[in-house]
Amino acid sequence: MATATARLPGGKGANQAVAAARMGAQTRMVGAVGEGDSGSWMLSRLKADGIDVSGVATLPGVDTGTAYIAVDSLGENQIIVVPGANARLRDALPVAEGVLLAQLEVPVSALLPVFARSKALRILNAAPAVIEGRALFEHVDILIVNQHEMAAFLGLDAAPVNDDMVAVAETARGLLCREGQTVIVTLGAGGALAVRADGQLHVPALPVIPVDTIGAGDCFCGALAALFDEGRCLEEALPYATVAAALCTLGQGAAPAMPMRAAVEDLIGRPATEHALPIKKPSAASLS
Repeated sequence: MATATARLPGGKGANQAVAAARMGAQTRMVGAVGEGDSGSWMLSRLKADGIDVSGVATLPGVDTGTAYIAVDSLGENQIIVVPGANARLRDALPVAEGVLLAQLEVPVSALLPVFARSKALRILNAAPAVIEGRALFEHVDILIVNQHEMAAFLGLDAAPVNDDMVAVAETARGLLCREGQTVIVTLGAGGALAVRADGQLHVPALPVIPVDTIGAGDCFCGALAALFDEGRCLEEALPYATVAAALCTLGQGAAPAMPMRAAVEDLIGRPATEHALPIKKPSAASLS
């Protein structure tokens, strides 16, 4: 039995765009909404965060994508997604510079030509775990998955546990398709682990008591993209993204809970983010 309901802006693409914008990145969103109140309301919320929505199409005769989310007393969630206009995305253009960040709530067929032709740093959050999304992996510079998504793409019954970073890293390397790629596995309360063929980088999570975990992974992705966009290397960007994701769990909802840059920087020097294990080859940490 539910005790309360709320209508909040969200969707993985929107959440990640808001997270990037609040970290200070000049952000443009590409996507689609339906006609009517929900679509116009969603666009207005994105604009309020300074996001350029000129790439968001309004499609007649289709509903705006919607997620129905149940949150339990521990802040954990279960989600049912109705794709709506998201499933109709077509004709997105390649990105020539900066950072391209995408996820799999839009058709793989729409993303494939964009990733194949873009010159920007290409980040894919392979969520939800749509198996057809593997076609994108060879065109990705940074792949972000959680443990369940990693296991799904590799055909495993279960992923390694958080306290065995060696096993997590070796498993994640199974997603690498070419030289120079990075796989980042988000570990919830275990932080995040970045893996390349020649090394790994683990950043512990900031200890918090979560109120609502919705959008934490999206916050991580958006914050990481923003830091890369300003020229930060992996060793600098990963702690920011991990702290931002932790702060996101202290608010309710997804997009509304994305933290501002100042809040992240206030905590970035705390001990939980000071013990990153360096990649074996320092040059491998740079993704510029």
